[in-house]
Amino acid sequence: MQGLYYLLLALCSNYPPPPSEAEFTCKLRKGHPEKEILKGRTLKIVTYDDRPFSGATANASGALEGHGLVFEVLETLQEKFGFEYELQKEKRLMGDETSGLLGMLVAKDVDMIAAFLPILPGTHNYVTWGTQLWQAHYYVLMKRPDDSATGSGLLAPFDDKVWILILISLTSVGPIIYLIMWLRIKLCPNDNKQLFPLSSCIWFVYGALMKQGSTLSPLSDSARLLFATWWIFILILTAFYTANLTAFLTLSLFTLPIKEVEDVAKPPHKWFTTEGSSVEYAIKNKDDGDLNVLLSSVRRGNGRFIDTSSENHVLEMLYDGWLYLDTSDTLNRLMFDDYKRKTIEGEDENKRCSFALTQYPFLVRSLAFAYPKGSRLPELFNPIVQVFVESGILKHLLNEDLPDTTICPLNLGNKERKLRNTDLFTTYIVVLAGFSGALIVFCIELLWTYCATRSFNSKSNKLQRLKNNYNKFVIPSEFEKNAAIPNQVQTKINGREYFMITAKEGDKRLIPLRTPSALLFQYGLNYPTMF
Repeated sequence: MQGLYYLLLALCSNYPPPPSEAEFTCKLRKGHPEKEILKGRTLKIVTYDDRPFSGATANASGALEGHGLVFEVLETLQEKFGFEYELQKEKRLMGDETSGLLGMLVAKDVDMIAAFLPILPGTHNYVTWGTQLWQAHYYVLMKRPDDSATGSGLLAPFDDKVWILILISLTSVGPIIYLIMWLRIKLCPNDNKQLFPLSSCIWFVYGALMKQGSTLSPLSDSARLLFATWWIFILILTAFYTANLTAFLTLSLFTLPIKEVEDVAKPPHKWFTTEGSSVEYAIKNKDDGDLNVLLSSVRRGNGRFIDTSSENHVLEMLYDGWLYLDTSDTLNRLMFDDYKRKTIEGEDENKRCSFALTQYPFLVRSLAFAYPKGSRLPELFNPIVQVFVESGILKHLLNEDLPDTTICPLNLGNKERKLRNTDLFTTYIVVLAGFSGALIVFCIELLWTYCATRSFNSKSNKLQRLKNNYNKFVIPSEFEKNAAIPNQVQTKINGREYFMITAKEGDKRLIPLRTPSALLFQYGLNYPTMF
């Protein structure tokens, strides 16, 4: 650490010394704000606990001693400009205009905030921000789920948009084939007039998807091209689906239920973050607006702002299913400490990574020192701090206590992928939907048959009453006496309705209903119309 310190001194020696008192006086005459010489001056500095950036603890005499990356930089500034400082500590990063770190700046109770403070939108009117030190990426930390959020393995090979387009093609290709064949007949009336029914075209599209054969044999070139195009499309589609399905069921892929901040706001998810942090500011401040979507879950009680200084309390909430929103640096150290503790306790390797980070950040903020409005300290400190940033020293100091590899990655890769019951969930749904649909159609058929039978019996009873009335009031002729009035029974054969006439001699004849031949029978036997 001392080597880095002397390296900084060497790098900073190229910068000009601080302005003299005469130069300050010259600036005052030109209307510049007041600025005092730092040498021998005691600055009032405030910090807060934000591992690994900043923190403060009381020593034996009761005075606060700063520690963390911020005070590595502050020691270099102190050596360069010769000032002393009194350190204060504040619990809350942000409160209202009179509390928290920013409230102290507004009241000008301190000269500087020694912390990696997020540059917040809408604060430039009362805060002077220093040069950018670091970029904080905010993620969601959660308890690692037992099952992937991808859902059923049968749907995993394709994205939702692909499935929607496949469904659209299945419903549209059949009518398109029928329409083009019909249009060809209209435009070429002298050519063959082969036109498959619309239902046959629809079933061909479905059968091709299921790799079934078809009895349809188109004769025209246009129809053959349509059929062949659909077969090639299905061949390619099923090949990609089979390959992706095999890869999904073989590889140990894993996805989380949280992909973006909108997913955090959906019930029943519960989340928490540090009280007074930049996340709380982004949620409650309308000028920021990046996380206002989480306000609804705060009103429902699913979102909380708590004191996260106790690591045990944070771990308890995570094990209870809460989501933790914070910077990647804080969350990675929390996971790493938990991993090391379980390793020391002898936990199995596949149980040491109990938590997982989301793949993408939901918020990005630049970090910098903060000064009261109109302060001249940034003019002196920014060039020195810029050396820390551009030389990569800050990045080195920030990550020196972390491993080079990713801490508890999403895909652990330390166990073979086994087929789970959830991978077949869509199969169960398809079978259940098929049987349910068949049962519904069967019930409709029974109802239809029952209604048709009642209608048929009603017709038969009506015709029988008409026949009885006719026999009562009509005197039969000699021909009718000889031929005998036949016994009429209405029946259905091959889907068509007939009268079955049985004479006294036992002869039976079928007379079709609602056809011209029925009229011939009526006038041939001189019977009155009865239908």
